[in-house]
Amino acid sequence: QMKTPDTTKAVSSATRQGAQIIGPGGLPAKLNTVTAEVLARLLNYERLTSLDAVFEASTTRLSAVAHYLARQYGWEIEAVDKAAGCRDGRVAWVAEYFIAPEIVARAMAAGAGDWCAKVRAARRARRAHAARARREAERANAARSARSHHPGQQGLFEEGAA
Repeated sequence: QMKTPDTTKAVSSATRQGAQIIGPGGLPAKLNTVTAEVLARLLNYERLTSLDAVFEASTTRLSAVAHYLARQYGWEIEAVDKAAGCRDGRVAWVAEYFIAPEIVARAMAAGAGDWCAKVRAARRARRAHAARARREAERANAARSARSHHPGQQGLFEEGAA
């Protein structure tokens, strides 16, 4: 289980960042961020693993986001280990993050539902630019690769690789 933030501080960092404070925790002021989307999903009773976060919230840093939400905004985010079957035949244990249903209910009663709807709209608007961002990333990676590729360098799974 994650540590809970020190609630004895006179002014939380969340309010200094412009966050709206509701019952169980603060709501980030910026709506189109990964942090806001992860919180909105958790407030929708979703249980997220790092792989879910890659495909659903476009982040590989779910653990860091969960800790940030706990530390900076006061959310009690729980994590449990969950077995996951791997493509290579192993069973791996991953963390699954969630907010307890009673905390979600309190947040919704305090008005978090409207905030979640705004987050979904803001993230949808941001995703409208995804194709352009992929093209920009492809160009940047091609330019970098052209500058730094060693002629003898091969990929691990290419023919002739050691």
